[in-house]
Amino acid sequence: MVECAVTRGSGATYRKIAEVLRGRIADGTYPAAGRLPGEHELSREFAVARDTVRRALRALQDEQLVTVVTGLGRFVRSDSAEKVRPTYERIAADLRALIENGSLSVGSLLPSEARIGERYGVARFTARRALEQLEAAGLVECVHGRGRFVLPRRP
Repeated sequence: MVECAVTRGSGATYRKIAEVLRGRIADGTYPAAGRLPGEHELSREFAVARDTVRRALRALQDEQLVTVVTGLGRFVRSDSAEKVRPTYERIAADLRALIENGSLSVGSLLPSEARIGERYGVARFTARRALEQLEAAGLVECVHGRGRFVLPRRP
């Protein structure tokens, strides 16, 4: 039996288990099209009730990371690798592509956190992380009270 450190406390236990499983999908422990361990095995590993494991697995199904094949079990979807990537990284990549292809030219105002949140269906915090990632890469700058603007490319 593999003992896994899923601490109880703040946040629901099933979310913590889902996060561990999501990480295993991302790192290839559970490869694309591979079968996930059964509910009994996971409930023993995480020392929780099967219902808690079911909730974690259901969260992964809702995120379309796994699929259920009746009578066979749960399998990692083939396109899961991109979905496991944090949402803010996907948003930052989309905005980076717009900057690199010229759709957002030098000096252009980027969409606000609120607008990005509406467009991608995410919280402002997630949008902010995406924008901060672009700032850290030197692609945009934040002008207090005005917004974020595309910077000229550095050689």
